Amino acid sequence: MRSSALTRIAKALLIAALFAILAFTLTTCSRTYESTPISLAYSPGFQPPTGLETGAYAAIAVTVSNDPKNAGVTFGCTPDQSAGDCGSFTPPAAASTDPTCYLAPDAVPSGGTVTVTATSVTDPTKMLSSTITIVSGAQNPCP
Repeated sequence: MRSSALTRIAKALLIAALFAILAFTLTTCSRTYESTPISLAYSPGFQPPTGLETGAYAAIAVTVSNDPKNAGVTFGCTPDQSAGDCGSFTPPAAASTDPTCYLAPDAVPSGGTVTVTATSVTDPTKMLSSTITIVSGAQNPCP
């Protein structure tokens, strides 16, 4: 009788140990690990200029770090990109470190400045902006 009691105790301990291992495994596997957040910085040699003449262009590129999708950025500008008041980008989106051609507007916008913005495709809350002063000058379109 004593051996059957010991056998039941051993079985109960084994079952408890298996449940403990299972609970630990499920808890460990279900944890969500936070990755390093996406960050944006202008690529060396491709920073936006502080000033640009109307109709002139500048190459702008953004380095995207920690992007698990390697989706790059989209470019935009204000005051009103749809009306062409702030200029345009060719292409309007680019992979990390790939330059876009920013073409300044044909006329000086109200206020004399435009703000160009690069926005992460993967995480649209991550943006990088710069202000460019636009002055009258000779036309020099994107190559």
